[in-house]
Amino acid sequence: MKKLIIILGIVFIFSLPLFGYSGVAYADTSEEELIDQIEESVNGQLEDLDLSGLESILNNLNKEQSEMFGSGTFIEKLQSILSGEFSDNAGSVWEAILGLIFDELLNFLPLIATIIAVAILSGMIGDLRGANSKSIADITHFVCYGVIIILVVSACTSILTLTSNTLQGLKNQIDVAFPILLTILTAIGGTSSVSVYQPAVALFSGTIMQIFTLVLMPLFIFSLVFTVISNLSSSVKLEKFSSFFNSLFKWITGAVFTIFMGFLIIQGITAGSLDTVSIRTAKYAIRSYIPILGGYLSEGFNVIMASSILIKNAIGASGLLLMFSSVIVPVVEIVLLMLCLKLTAGILEPLTDSRISNFISGVAKSLIMPIVLIIGVAFMYLIFMGLIICTGNFI
Repeated sequence: MKKLIIILGIVFIFSLPLFGYSGVAYADTSEEELIDQIEESVNGQLEDLDLSGLESILNNLNKEQSEMFGSGTFIEKLQSILSGEFSDNAGSVWEAILGLIFDELLNFLPLIATIIAVAILSGMIGDLRGANSKSIADITHFVCYGVIIILVVSACTSILTLTSNTLQGLKNQIDVAFPILLTILTAIGGTSSVSVYQPAVALFSGTIMQIFTLVLMPLFIFSLVFTVISNLSSSVKLEKFSSFFNSLFKWITGAVFTIFMGFLIIQGITAGSLDTVSIRTAKYAIRSYIPILGGYLSEGFNVIMASSILIKNAIGASGLLLMFSSVIVPVVEIVLLMLCLKLTAGILEPLTDSRISNFISGVAKSLIMPIVLIIGVAFMYLIFMGLIICTGNFI
């Protein structure tokens, strides 16, 4: 009986080529055919994904931000990354950045020129006063100082609006991009990682963004207010309050970064290791314990996994590009305004009342806060997205 089974088994094995079956799946498949299979799988999965939310975010970018992202739709950018043609657009990004810097400098020149002119006028009137005209000098200072306050605060108000809109835009990107990536990660077997990243996304989009907008942004406003008040008169000393709000801002920001990033990195690495072991064990079981068809199923599984990983990583890279395009414009604008105000304070220091130059310098120092807010959220976005991109590459 055993001999009969062995003979039948040998006949069955040698008869398999007659039916077009190869003992090892894809053993006779050429590299080009395998690439075609992966491309076909990628295109099929892309058609099933809903990327309309990311397209909507791209369409809502302003002209400068759209130039940073490049021409075309989000799908077209995604396909260019998948095909490896994205590097051809690097030169246009640098041209857009240089053009943005030049345009913003031209926009700030009238503001800076007006501040310098008013401050010098205040100094000239103060020099022309008589020996007993201290009250006239104070009135002149208050009038000119009031004009400068209006100019600077108007610029800071636009910065506040810009920062708020940028943070809201980043929150929208988090709410749209990360669920798509986590869905793909779940489909390729990264369940342990998803169990860590899903609550982290909710924490990032909810609690942390609320801390930034409802706690840290008001600290910037308080710092500006006390900077204005402390330079109204030489008898008013409130610089310590402004320093207190600056220090509080740094401590809260540092604590949020440390806690969130520490949790995300440690838990993400651990969960990613568990997923890698689980997926490799499943592939080994399919190949070893399913007779005859195990090789087919395992290699077919590899093709689907490879295409899903390509899509996940390409969407992640496109999301990072979209984030960069959203962030670079406001950061450049705020940095240039800060540098222009610092330069203005340096020019005015020997020419006019020290309170005016101290006020402008204090405002320039406070402008680091919205820069930290935007770059901080972008940095957490970058690390989070990088972890998801690196997670699930099981092949």
